[in-house]
Amino acid sequence: MNSCKENMHDSQSTPKRRSRENLGLGKVSRASKLPKLKVRDAYLVNSTPISSCETFSMVEKCESPCLPCNQVEYKMCDSTSNSSICSDIPGSPGVLESGFLNNLENWESFVGSKHNNSGNTKVEIEDNSINMDDIFHSKLEQDLIKNHLDRTLLTSRCEKVFRDEIEESFDMINQSICHINNENRSSLFETKDSFLLDIRESGIEAMQKVANTNDLLKPQLNQEFLKPNTFYGLPNIVKGLFKTYRNIEKFYDWQEECLNLDAIRERRNLIYALPTSGGKTLVAEVLMLREVLNRKQNALFILPFVAIVQEKIWSLAPFALQLDFLVEEYAAGKGHIPPKKRRKKNSIYIATIEKGLALIRSLVELGRLNELGLIVVDELHLIGEAGRGSTLETLLTTVIFANQGIQIVGMSATIGNLPDIARFLNADVYEKQFRPVELTEYVKLGDMLHRIVWDGGAMEIFPERQLAFDYSAAGATLDPDYLGGLVSEVVPQASCLVFCPTKRNCENVAALLCKLQRREMSSHRAAERAALQEALRAEGAAAGLLACVRVGVAFHHAGLAADERAVLEHAFRSGVISVVCCTSTLAAGVNLPARRVIVRAPRVGRELLSLGAYKQMVGRAGRAGVCEAGESIIICGAGDWPALRRALGAGLAGARSRLRPAAGSLLLSAVALGLAAARHQLRALLGASLLAVAPADSGLDLDEVFDETIHALLKSGALEVVDKGSDDGNFCVSVSKLGRAAIKGCMELDVAKQLLLELDVAARSLVVMGSLHLLHLVTPRDSGVRPDYRHYYALYCDLDEEGIQTAKILGITEMNAVRMMTGKPITNVPESVLSRFYIAMMLRDLWRQVPVPKVAEKFGLPRGTVQAQLAAAGGFAASAQRLCEELEPLWPFRLLLGELARRLRHCAAPDLEPLMELPAVKRARALQLVRAGYKRIEDIAKASVDELANNVAHLSRSAADHLISAARVMLIEKVENLRAEAEDVMEELKL
Repeated sequence: MNSCKENMHDSQSTPKRRSRENLGLGKVSRASKLPKLKVRDAYLVNSTPISSCETFSMVEKCESPCLPCNQVEYKMCDSTSNSSICSDIPGSPGVLESGFLNNLENWESFVGSKHNNSGNTKVEIEDNSINMDDIFHSKLEQDLIKNHLDRTLLTSRCEKVFRDEIEESFDMINQSICHINNENRSSLFETKDSFLLDIRESGIEAMQKVANTNDLLKPQLNQEFLKPNTFYGLPNIVKGLFKTYRNIEKFYDWQEECLNLDAIRERRNLIYALPTSGGKTLVAEVLMLREVLNRKQNALFILPFVAIVQEKIWSLAPFALQLDFLVEEYAAGKGHIPPKKRRKKNSIYIATIEKGLALIRSLVELGRLNELGLIVVDELHLIGEAGRGSTLETLLTTVIFANQGIQIVGMSATIGNLPDIARFLNADVYEKQFRPVELTEYVKLGDMLHRIVWDGGAMEIFPERQLAFDYSAAGATLDPDYLGGLVSEVVPQASCLVFCPTKRNCENVAALLCKLQRREMSSHRAAERAALQEALRAEGAAAGLLACVRVGVAFHHAGLAADERAVLEHAFRSGVISVVCCTSTLAAGVNLPARRVIVRAPRVGRELLSLGAYKQMVGRAGRAGVCEAGESIIICGAGDWPALRRALGAGLAGARSRLRPAAGSLLLSAVALGLAAARHQLRALLGASLLAVAPADSGLDLDEVFDETIHALLKSGALEVVDKGSDDGNFCVSVSKLGRAAIKGCMELDVAKQLLLELDVAARSLVVMGSLHLLHLVTPRDSGVRPDYRHYYALYCDLDEEGIQTAKILGITEMNAVRMMTGKPITNVPESVLSRFYIAMMLRDLWRQVPVPKVAEKFGLPRGTVQAQLAAAGGFAASAQRLCEELEPLWPFRLLLGELARRLRHCAAPDLEPLMELPAVKRARALQLVRAGYKRIEDIAKASVDELANNVAHLSRSAADHLISAARVMLIEKVENLRAEAEDVMEELKL
């Protein structure tokens, strides 16, 4: 009854609240400032804005007999009137969709009705000579059709007004964010003109938009903007953006040539290969900008590391802000799976390999893969790397097999079998040997420096000079390789990178260089180094690093916390730090060009250096706009030189497929996503992979691999045969609930099975006194952490009641703890469970917001390892949540794991979490921003560059500019998410 009253109230009150002017019959009024969208009760109950028009009313039906509250008075008009239903009947929602006027079966109850003066009706059915069908079709039907058409036109106008009002509101919000008044920080949503910040369209479609934006764009720039091909097919403003933010005025000849290839013009797949620092990424950015601005399609940029993803988000934010597209991060737990469906803006998705695969699978599942127009893969040679290589190959094979016309562009500097990769991708190849800055390579053998000359792939060396430095006897003993002398030749006037084989060696070499540096090195930019030292001390940096920084030297490896590495990288780019001793991961993970690169030893860990790894390292020497020349020196002992010479002279290694162990995941996902079901289709899918072109084992039989994989999937229960087919061996399969859940969570089948077993145990005895048991469920399965069991015993003895109960559920008892202390083997509890519980205790301290340095010291692990475990646990929690969504009995864990994943993303105080959503903003930077008064993303978006740089310590104007742009882009993304939700609601209501 209450619902009936609400329906009656809404249907009667809605017209009174809306004037004819607001219903599209007159000029629509607009507020002087940003209009506020208010969802009225009538919209919530009646579902559609059509109710705002004066149109037909439909009787609302209740399950119970009609009560007075649900009675709506219908007045039948005279047959001679122009309309069979009077215009003063209250409006009702959805009448056109309901088919009330078109449903002639229900019309019989009204045809014979006669209206009397009392307002009551009675039905009279008379048998006379008049043909009621003739009357109906000749008179009533004509009137109804005419009335229907009139009201259809009216409602369409109302729909347009409603849609326009929503669109204008969202557009005004976006414009306000772009045009924030820096002088008045309280006016976040006040629109203010700014130089070309409101450009919405590019080239081809700009002419359709410019008429509506004359008040936003400067008139003298309109005609220039309308030229579609003034800057490599992009609006001419892009040229100014590259000049402002990248200091690029002209492209290299090879870049122009590449952008004008037939493969690019005809949208064929392309691989282009050039040496490191040749400008490959710039071409990729132009192609992505063309995709989102000209073709109005989304683009996916796949990068190997989280740090590079965040760096690219950071650098593209100003472009996104001024060219009106979105840049979305898919890394380390960030990113919507599936991505938001937007109709007004296009996006560039910047993703790691793992998150890129999850994004692709979600689009395929929803039939939205055609929203992507371009996929760019950086460091394409990683397809041949163990681990991530199979994930990247699965992603590319899925896209190729789906055949949605998506262009794939790959780039790399170190692929030795380009024809094989090109055959796999069905791509053209563009290859150049170009470096904008000349690189001179040397090898140090004994005390002689030899120059390396490459001739057609062959390597020759020629004596260059004999090294002689004014070392004391003690100095010569400390540094027999003259490393300090080689560094001092370029610093502090220029920069130097020293690549070391291990993390420990990085620290030792840095300490050595501190002892060997001259006085001029110690006095260079002393005040800035002192400030940097204080910033690192606030991060909890070790005493050894602080001592090195004081003289302009630092070490950089995965053992450092992310905040420490970020601070050091910025200091090196700005010249405050002159020397960085690093591991080989920096060569592929961070963009740190230097005047001279020294390779301390011809090994990475215990493995001999390959040509690909060598090229990545020495490629950091010399960078356009940073150094006028580049030099590299590899230090090699007499015993290692023959083997190193053979390795470097053998050429680049080919990227071979690593898919075989993960072939089951590829086939399983194809069935789950509806790409293939029959045996011959699955075999064709495997034949489309790199495994069919360049297997790691030259004697591999693809049919044998396929049969083994299918058999294993059927035996595990992930696949089920639904049609045995004919005698030719063909059959059809379907994916089981287990297989679908594994694919949804982007997990290997074995990992999904193990997780389900653990969830089954937890469902019976979950410890909810705190977070420890849940944290154990999401700890990485292959963390590589081996705890010191004597220390483990001490931690066990300090456990609280929650910890003891959780340990007991996992089978870890006091007897096990005693065995840990005495060093006896533990046989009744798997080692993986013990290691993961150790990590879970560490994660719980982070959950409780204990600082990373203290946690690292407590558990005897490097700070970088602690943060890596936190990031891995957060990612696995998100995957586990998606897995639980597919299995209905696990709905409680879906809720628990969803919140766990969100909290694990940062493990910071609630007031810091919003700021840490910004790219490359870690806990320390977020704390700085809060202390400076910037507590919300909106506060940063409203700030001016000078204001932010002055208020936040160790933040340059350039970094402040990018941070503000990133904040504004993030706000616009939130607005677009709301727009997408509103459009989805309207689509469901068939508006």
